[in-house]
Amino acid sequence: MAAMRGLGILTPLLSVLLASSLAHATSREAKERAARKACLSGDYAKGVEILSDLFLDTNDATYIFNQARCFEQNNRCEEAIGPFLEYLRKARGLTTEDKADTERHIAGCQALLGLKTSPTSAGDGEIAGTPKGEAPAPAASSVTPSPPSLAAPPPPDAPEQVAAANTAQPAATHLGSGLRIAGIACGAIGVVSVGTAIYYYTRAKSYSDKVSGQTVRNSSDLSAGRHAETMQWVFYSAGAAAIATGTLLYVLGWQATDAGRAVAGVAPLLGPGVAGISAQGVF
Repeated sequence: MAAMRGLGILTPLLSVLLASSLAHATSREAKERAARKACLSGDYAKGVEILSDLFLDTNDATYIFNQARCFEQNNRCEEAIGPFLEYLRKARGLTTEDKADTERHIAGCQALLGLKTSPTSAGDGEIAGTPKGEAPAPAASSVTPSPPSLAAPPPPDAPEQVAAANTAQPAATHLGSGLRIAGIACGAIGVVSVGTAIYYYTRAKSYSDKVSGQTVRNSSDLSAGRHAETMQWVFYSAGAAAIATGTLLYVLGWQATDAGRAVAGVAPLLGPGVAGISAQGVF
């Protein structure tokens, strides 16, 4: 009974919360529509005021961009430049395309006002840490000639090590097979990752085209497009790394099974006047 009473209290509370959330979303959409209508009808002051309220409610920098577009649509280019620059400062996770699009709007406003775009990069021929007109000092040569090899020729009666090499061949063959299988598996994972990256690329492109065609940008479309672009590069990187690793493992597997090149072993070296160990293999 206590559980039923608790459920009876919780259900109306959830209904109230859901109704409040739906009302808030509806109110936000109504405000966006009112701002769009005001900007298109020439009442830019009202449109900018509504967009300011939306930014204060959500802290979404997209509304700052839309303020600038409202000014721009109403030929208030001088007032549009400030919000565009503020959008570049406050927006988080801007893609290269979004930044370039905003800068094109700024350049268009400046051109209409007869302003000159300020330089954004250092002058030609300038090198970080080097004063203008002064060439960087050439690096001093530090090549030291290597001494001649002092390796002594093998002793005349060195013991045979064929048995140790033959013992290493079966293990090398088994290792080579395992490396080839691992290489194929890594390559397959890489191909799947690249395919997934292509899928996210198409989604990012689709959202980019959708946002570019909007007079007032939709923040949810922007967020979805940025997420798709991020995932695209994550899977591209993972796929490239997996394919490269798979290729390397496969090549090493073939080398390990090549009896003429992949034999490796360590054996004692005993002979007249000689005592030590000998190692042979392919690197």
